[in-house]
Amino acid sequence: MLIFALLSLLVIAAIVAWSLKSGKRKNRKVADDSRIYAAHTQSRPLEPLEHSTGHAFGLLLKAARGDRSVVEKWIMAEQHQNMPPISRDGAIEQLAQRLQASRR
Repeated sequence: MLIFALLSLLVIAAIVAWSLKSGKRKNRKVADDSRIYAAHTQSRPLEPLEHSTGHAFGLLLKAARGDRSVVEKWIMAEQHQNMPPISRDGAIEQLAQRLQASRR
């Protein structure tokens, strides 16, 4: 009877230890997910103009089906295609005008 009681206590202690350990692992996983991915590449602060959501930018975003990275590629290509390079706003306006002209 004493052996049964000791084995039961040992099993209960193992279950409690396992549940505490698995709970800590979940908390650590949440903390790992909250880290910034590739923080060393994100040292440059964003300029206010990079958040532009004007009418022209909205047209480009709609044409890209909501994919901002595609819109940014278009803008960068348009900026550097011209000589001398044009401003970001100028590139956005030019792309929007070209898009509207192609839809007519």
